[in-house]
Amino acid sequence: MSNRDLELHSFVRNCGFKGEDMISVKNDASFRRYYRIKNKNLIVMDAPPDKGESIEQFRIVADIIHTFNLSAPQIESFDIKNGFMLLEDFGQTSFSNILNKDNENELYKKAIEVLIEINRQSKSKEKKLGTLKSYSIDLLVNESLLFIDWYLEKRNGKSVSSIQKKEFIQILNDFYNNIKPQLSTLVLRDYHVDNLFYLSNQKSLKQVGLIDFQDAVIGSPLYDLVSLLEDVRRPLKRNLQKKLFEFYIKATNINAQDAEKEMRFFSIQRNLKILGIFQRLSIRDKKNSYLKYLPNAVKLLKNNLQDPFFMSLVNWLKQFKNHEII
Repeated sequence: MSNRDLELHSFVRNCGFKGEDMISVKNDASFRRYYRIKNKNLIVMDAPPDKGESIEQFRIVADIIHTFNLSAPQIESFDIKNGFMLLEDFGQTSFSNILNKDNENELYKKAIEVLIEINRQSKSKEKKLGTLKSYSIDLLVNESLLFIDWYLEKRNGKSVSSIQKKEFIQILNDFYNNIKPQLSTLVLRDYHVDNLFYLSNQKSLKQVGLIDFQDAVIGSPLYDLVSLLEDVRRPLKRNLQKKLFEFYIKATNINAQDAEKEMRFFSIQRNLKILGIFQRLSIRDKKNSYLKYLPNAVKLLKNNLQDPFFMSLVNWLKQFKNHEII
């Protein structure tokens, strides 16, 4: 048993359970591990600090979500120094498990209403959000550079010069400065069907359980909407996506044309990042299960790059032949 496992078992014992009470559950793309406690509505998070994981950020964002009167897991016990947490288990009712043709319109609308509520409350609780960093263009660009490092270079064997990288960075900056996204709301960053749960014992917006929000930032209200409506894990049919976008526009009364352009930008940025991250998971971490989503990310990029506004990025990509995007 590794030192990490010994520390984990010690934490679980201090919470009143035994090592054999833990059942390993499917882990995500991070270094975190999760274990269910047998016959209890509880789950253990193992978030190693030496690998950049932070349960403190989880606690901070969970508290914000509870302040908004929305559903995040209740935290029962924690060990910040060693990165362990015992928290409420939302069970097996993730949207990805229960969505079907009969309920998808209702569930997606409910998820959108949660985003609208988060945006509404963020405006009046700026002090509460003060500890979170902004989703600045620098952070967005750094994420997008994963596309160059891991997708173009390591996956496709392309050589990208420092000048070409600077051009790529400038192109994204130009898009951002033209669109001028508002950094005004809590952004959970991974707002998709795997991280949303239907809680039948709750009412109204609290029926949507939220997890995996420890990397939350302050950013555009449209970022999480893009994560939901253009999700590589569960692509939506165009007519449903259009209907849900119109639902959001009507509910928020914002300019549809401006919102669409901003969402295209975030979708492009997000899918550049996804292509890089999922390749890194495969090449560096030997996690190949995410490769099946790459065709969906490529398709989303292709669709959004058809907008003439983003032609400079298309032209930049044309320097590197024999990849799937253009």
